Amino acid sequence: MRTRIAGCACAGNGTHRAGRLPAPAYAARHALVGLAVVLACVGGAGAAPLETSGGVSLGLLSVRHGTYASTDVPPAGAAPAPLARSVGTPRAGGGGLTIDVTFDSSITNAPNAAAIEAMINDAVAVHESLFNDPITVSIRFRYATTYADGSPLPGGLLAASQDGVHVVAWSSFVNALVGDATTANDTSANGTLPGNALSTNVDPSSANGRALGLNTPPVMFADGSVGVGGPYDGIITINSAQSFTYTRPPAGGTYDAQRSVEHEIDEVLGLGSAITHFNDVRPQDLFSWSSAGVRSISSTGQRYFSIDGGTTGIVGFNQDPNGDFGDWLSAACPQANPYVQNAFSCQDQTSDVTDASPEGINLDVIGYDLIVSGGSTTTVTTVTTSTSTHTSTTITTSTTAQTSTTVPTSTTLPCLPPQVECCPVGQPGCGVCGVDCGNGGCCPLNAPVCDNANNLCRSCDPGQIECCPVGQPGCGICGTDCQNGNCCPPTAPVCDNGNSVCLVSGPVCPGGQVQCGDSALGFTDVVCCDQPAKKKQCASACRPIVDACMTSCASTSKPKKCRKRCRTALVGHCRQSRPPACN
Repeated sequence: MRTRIAGCACAGNGTHRAGRLPAPAYAARHALVGLAVVLACVGGAGAAPLETSGGVSLGLLSVRHGTYASTDVPPAGAAPAPLARSVGTPRAGGGGLTIDVTFDSSITNAPNAAAIEAMINDAVAVHESLFNDPITVSIRFRYATTYADGSPLPGGLLAASQDGVHVVAWSSFVNALVGDATTANDTSANGTLPGNALSTNVDPSSANGRALGLNTPPVMFADGSVGVGGPYDGIITINSAQSFTYTRPPAGGTYDAQRSVEHEIDEVLGLGSAITHFNDVRPQDLFSWSSAGVRSISSTGQRYFSIDGGTTGIVGFNQDPNGDFGDWLSAACPQANPYVQNAFSCQDQTSDVTDASPEGINLDVIGYDLIVSGGSTTTVTTVTTSTSTHTSTTITTSTTAQTSTTVPTSTTLPCLPPQVECCPVGQPGCGVCGVDCGNGGCCPLNAPVCDNANNLCRSCDPGQIECCPVGQPGCGICGTDCQNGNCCPPTAPVCDNGNSVCLVSGPVCPGGQVQCGDSALGFTDVVCCDQPAKKKQCASACRPIVDACMTSCASTSKPKKCRKRCRTALVGHCRQSRPPACN
């Protein structure tokens, strides 16, 4: 959701302070990231100008993030997940970074206040030990079932963060980022910055801007609104309705509270994507790739975090709209890599941000001064495309955690069969896996359909797959995915799964019947149904399409749930239609 205020917020704005924007209310789960914009009012009553000598901020934003409980849980009776940490280990001691903690009364008045406060202090200590930036970041912590403005937290949310964001001109931000390089990670990442601006501005968090030496002071008030004079860089709310353990290891069947808090601190510090919510990019988006040399700031297809131009994938970005697009892709529970920034968390697993974890590297390259412990650790990362199940086709890449004195390198591992290495001619070792076209050529995964006749690689539209005759791969044809392992070509795009045939325009129906389909449920069945005259006739009239839909459910991960949805959705739609209709 987005609310754009043209002009500036000045005195006389209801009960709100001059130069201050009320935090919007969000109740729907899908409204993960809310955006509100206010341009600073120079000379407005009661508000100091945002820009001062050396200032660069052009306006203010507020943004919400969240980490969710995973719905991909192990079956009943499965062995408990092993405790796992991110690559590396947290260090004792501290760097130059200071995080100033304010405990809200929702924490200090809680029966378990001491345990919550100790856990938060432990999470803060992890970040303070990793970064040497001489700045103070102010965060208010809460323990509640609502955001700071009183609107309810979405279902399944473990913790939420709200942080102030500044609008900074592209050149000002990029120049500051390049000038702030302190590690080999920075040198490699800065070398991939585009020659032309990806957007007019860049939108760093207030803390991220100050880490780069920009004039981006805290702007958030205790109710989550933003404006000049706000004392906080962000507000973090731990969902008091969730089952947490505040010490480690977590008790069986509970979530590790410290992992969730570290996740939200990362976002107050600056992690997060602009996808679907901002016109301008956020710092993290500068290092988002779909393949070697190909940037992606899109909610479709695959994306991954890379600091060498997409050659080496460090971790995949989440593409499930039920989670934050700036978080990592998450496997089913238990997760082999339960990273702090995974979009969906599992019970009984814990991890921390470290100098070699994806979170530590990402914060490093967007402007924080990472204290590198030395040595290198090679890890294998699976980059996946995802919708609602968090799993799909995978490519395997690798990443090497760098010391501050080495040049970034990558370890290229063999591609998982049936994929093959897919490098440009004369450039072996590129680390890109692709589809074997069967003629000595290959196609990368962002364009995986081989058109051998024209020596081209293609990509199919959503809902389509490669649709070649049996024994004739590489035809370059995309067709309708029939959801049962078969497809129908563009010349006959309608799937009749019941009869295992492809139709040009659907079946020819006898008198009194009409074509009906279940495409709204994600299937492509088209059959003949009676035309009901009354609501009570819907169940019998729609039986053919309900049966076809239930047959198609066999190819889904949860067929029983799918079959129930076919019956209730199709018959329910018929009863609500005017006049009743099965389609």
